Amino acid sequence: MTLIEDLLELFHVERRLRSLRSRVDSAETYLAVQTRQMHSLQERHDELDLRKRQRQAHAANLETEATGIDERTEKLRDELNAASNTRQYHAVLNEVNNLKDKRAEVDEQTLVELSGVEQIDTELGELDEKIAERRTVLDAATTELATRREEIKGSLKELDTERIAKAANIPSDTQRLFDELSDDFDGEVMAGIELIDKRRREYACDTCNVHLPFDIVSRVTGRPDEIVQCQGCLRILYASENAREALVG
Repeated sequence: MTLIEDLLELFHVERRLRSLRSRVDSAETYLAVQTRQMHSLQERHDELDLRKRQRQAHAANLETEATGIDERTEKLRDELNAASNTRQYHAVLNEVNNLKDKRAEVDEQTLVELSGVEQIDTELGELDEKIAERRTVLDAATTELATRREEIKGSLKELDTERIAKAANIPSDTQRLFDELSDDFDGEVMAGIELIDKRRREYACDTCNVHLPFDIVSRVTGRPDEIVQCQGCLRILYASENAREALVG
């Protein structure tokens, strides 16, 4: 077999391999997307939960402060009843009034915190539903990936073995070029020469449609052990059946 024929056989195996792997790759990508979305939801949940606990702690501190104000107010009322002169009475009364204002301020702050906790609870409830839905999708994506891996396992092993055997027929420098192009073009390494106009000897690359000079076509068909790359897309050229027939004819 010629070098180009060996490359074509390797090319066909490479395409089948990548087609199989793409099924797993797409499932892996989908799972990765679902995982990131789940992490984002969980991070938001953790952030809200932290804010809730902070507001609850603040509300608890305010309640403690309110209790202290009530105790101090009750004590002052006793002092107010026991005041021995007008000056002492008014001094205690002013402090009681100040404590009333402080108590009202603390009550208002407490209400704000408790309302905030209630609002966060609502958000957490909605977020819990989203997380549950995302977990269902994530579990399905995990199962799908495992299924696809299992489905192609046997075929993938056979094709890997076949690829190794086909690659053994290719010179090392050509193999390096093939692998580089395969990585660059997702396995689409080879491009056929298509006949455009037989009378005018017009040919083109069937991948990028770039016009191919007749001397390039002659080299590809006349030197099947030589690597010729398309000037447009850089893929390795081979003569399609209609191009070969046109030249023979």
